[in-house]
Amino acid sequence: MTEQANDGGSEKLPKDTPIIPAAAENIFEKALRAKNERAMMPTSRVVKTPSRIKPTTKIKGWFRCHPTVLIGPIDVFYPKDEDGLGDEPIFVYPDLATELRLKNTAFENAIREMVCYLVATKGGALYLFLATVPDPTTGRHHPAIEQKIDAVEAARTQWKRLEWSKTDRQFEEFTALGEIAEPVWPEDVSDVAILTRAFGERNVIKRDDDPLLIKFRGEA
Repeated sequence: MTEQANDGGSEKLPKDTPIIPAAAENIFEKALRAKNERAMMPTSRVVKTPSRIKPTTKIKGWFRCHPTVLIGPIDVFYPKDEDGLGDEPIFVYPDLATELRLKNTAFENAIREMVCYLVATKGGALYLFLATVPDPTTGRHHPAIEQKIDAVEAARTQWKRLEWSKTDRQFEEFTALGEIAEPVWPEDVSDVAILTRAFGERNVIKRDDDPLLIKFRGEA
């Protein structure tokens, strides 16, 4: 006969009763507790960083405009025909932009007020189209800019394309009549999210001693 010890002394058990080793007791309870503890631990996951939205004053190919996004006006450092300064629009802090315009008349044209439209191309690229605000004296846009704005506004509901006519010296506007898939827009289209993706930290002027401003003033 097989015997198993307990607090009451020796007790005879049936011959076929299995003996559970002490080390194996509560093994399932321990396993479930460990699983629950792992479930409560913080986990990490890989998330793809959103691609950049390129700021631009030009539009090429077929495009659509987001149905609701309109940002601005914002201040953008975008001097014309300045060698060595690059041709990419740079965001300028509003207070700094006002200070620079008051301090130096050259900044009146170099730092422009612009409104922003979120634009998608047929190929899926995203752009932040920048259009200057109307002239404060006349209240009107340059005709070419006005054409662009009209086309972008119309592109909120249909695919558009602009091509420059050298003969007429204006844009020719085209509308797609066939079926083209709707653009895939970002989930977050708040002003902050769009401007962050467009300018990030690199293309932002925060201080008067920014290297671009120093170079523009000829102090480098």
